[in-house]
Amino acid sequence: MLENIIQPRFGVKAHPFQRAPTEQIIDIRSDKKGLELRESLQQSIHNESAALPDLLLWDEPGLKYFEHVTYCPSYYLTREEIGLLQAYCREIAARIPAGGMLVELGSGNLRKTKILLDALEELGRPVDYFALDVSYPELQRTLRPVSSGIYRHVKCFGLLGTYDDGRTWLQHPDLQSRPKTILYLGSTLGNFEKADAAEFLSSFAQADCSFLLGLDGCKDEERVLNAYNDPDGINHRFVKNGLKHANRVLGREAFDLDKWRVVGDWDAEKGAHSQIYYPRIDVSLDGVRIPAGRKLLAVRSHKYDAADRDALCQRAGLHVQASWSSQSDYSK
Repeated sequence: MLENIIQPRFGVKAHPFQRAPTEQIIDIRSDKKGLELRESLQQSIHNESAALPDLLLWDEPGLKYFEHVTYCPSYYLTREEIGLLQAYCREIAARIPAGGMLVELGSGNLRKTKILLDALEELGRPVDYFALDVSYPELQRTLRPVSSGIYRHVKCFGLLGTYDDGRTWLQHPDLQSRPKTILYLGSTLGNFEKADAAEFLSSFAQADCSFLLGLDGCKDEERVLNAYNDPDGINHRFVKNGLKHANRVLGREAFDLDKWRVVGDWDAEKGAHSQIYYPRIDVSLDGVRIPAGRKLLAVRSHKYDAADRDALCQRAGLHVQASWSSQSDYSK
């Protein structure tokens, strides 16, 4: 599914257009040394958590590996979302307020987003687009196709930081008067547990703020498993890179990559696919014994059909204004 433009249950009249900062990439990080990720990783190991921080997946190599995933024939999510954006981009763009901010959480390579930016430009709509991501080199690379001079009406900038950094930045007094659309594509919201997803959305909601979400509603076990477990191992390479990142964060080879594997698992009851690390033999992590076959969650992807979507919006205090869906249940 390509999921819905969603607005909180309050509305404020749009304010006049204001120009954004002139720097193309703005460093909004609160933790420039990565200490929070290191602490979170160590807690996961020493508390014998069943999950590692999924932020491990999104270093510079991880972002590039995931870009390769999006081109896999079996990875339908990106293909479906692009199709929906191509079909409805002008209709979607018309709902984004002139003079507003379009803030994308986890922007990636902008292959999908540029379809919407082009539509905004064609409409002559003055909008400031902000791409939030955690890698400075990747922001430099992916913003190049929309650099200064490409558009007359749309201004494009990068925000270097995490979701938490982006939320804090959006609360700056100088930004409060501007209408905002939070763009969250790729079904990335599905990586949160469902209760946490609602809380996450509501934490970004402000007056005169709307959301454009991409949600995958496919619960066909075979199709989902093929998407996340392609025969060439491209998706598993992306996930396993999280252990390489963990070693860099810890400053040592805590994870012997030859001893660890990645496996995908579908939970029909939860409607979720999990990508899991597991050791082939008994291993030790910082003195903690991890027996062979013990599962450590890398990332979980919940699927949202129409009923799930409506429940999510209700929990988050949002209501659906418009929805665009494909025949295979991907929606916006």
